[in-house]
Amino acid sequence: MIQGNLRLTQLSMLTGLKRHAINARVRSCLEKDQIKRNSINQILLENDQVRSVIEDRLQENKGKIIYIGNLKGGVGKTTIAYLLTNVINALGLKTCAIDLDIQANLTRQYLDIDVDQPVFFDVIDSKLSVKNVIVELSSTFHFIPSSLKNSLIQKSLSMQSPKHHLSWFNGLCLDYLRSNYDVIIVDTPPHLTTLNSVFCLCLVNNDHIVIPACAEDFSIMGIQMLLEDIMSIRNSYKVSTNPKFSILMNKFFQNQKTNLEMLFKMKDNYQDMVSGIIIRDNAKIREIINNKILISGIKNAKEIYEILFNLLQEFNIIKKIED
Repeated sequence: MIQGNLRLTQLSMLTGLKRHAINARVRSCLEKDQIKRNSINQILLENDQVRSVIEDRLQENKGKIIYIGNLKGGVGKTTIAYLLTNVINALGLKTCAIDLDIQANLTRQYLDIDVDQPVFFDVIDSKLSVKNVIVELSSTFHFIPSSLKNSLIQKSLSMQSPKHHLSWFNGLCLDYLRSNYDVIIVDTPPHLTTLNSVFCLCLVNNDHIVIPACAEDFSIMGIQMLLEDIMSIRNSYKVSTNPKFSILMNKFFQNQKTNLEMLFKMKDNYQDMVSGIIIRDNAKIREIINNKILISGIKNAKEIYEILFNLLQEFNIIKKIED
């Protein structure tokens, strides 16, 4: 069961709302007997309660896809996917995370790998519908796990008859996912595949393509190859929608000259695609991942909450304070 209880201080840092304002909202939205407290009398809010308290601060995002990819491994795709999944779910938004990487690192954050567990390959191979491969971890968080079986997806697709990938993939799974979840987060393998290309083909205006990158030449090469693949398939289908791109500099060492030079190089090459968010190399983030810590369990880490707050605004999950 993936469920945490946010303290008001944590919710304040994630939304930008003042703590006293959140306290007033809690007392307005919830009955006294619905309010839980911990041993030191701090108010604790469950996911659905959080949503009711901050509903007006949330963007309208029904069916939004956040696709995370880079053809270079080790850039932090799974780390970003884990942080985003947990913080969006903690705000009470119904979230589905999809692990497409056969390394199954995101899956291991939530589940023990079971060789008999249905995965996305079973959907592609027409063995199961997408709703039958979803694992319900809580009322607001569902998950499609990965395993080595997903390595068969490319072979399955190559053996299938030619199809109009846009309508086929929407009908196969995206229509269902968009209608049943507020946000769908996709963690992808570090190589070009037909499935990754088709996923990007089907993205629309409200969706987001997130490309984590490190300050190294191969990381930038991975960005360029991924962008060329995305543009190629979208141009071939003449799609008119425009998902937003965010290239996120991750594992950044601000005191290293080479890191700063690489950041400037990325901004020169990709301009508005480069996010203003820079995630420094951070031992606390590694601790969160290694110990599978939920957002509600993060303590004494103001910098982490600042990162999460910025990510929520970057991907249009919460409204900017000036809105």
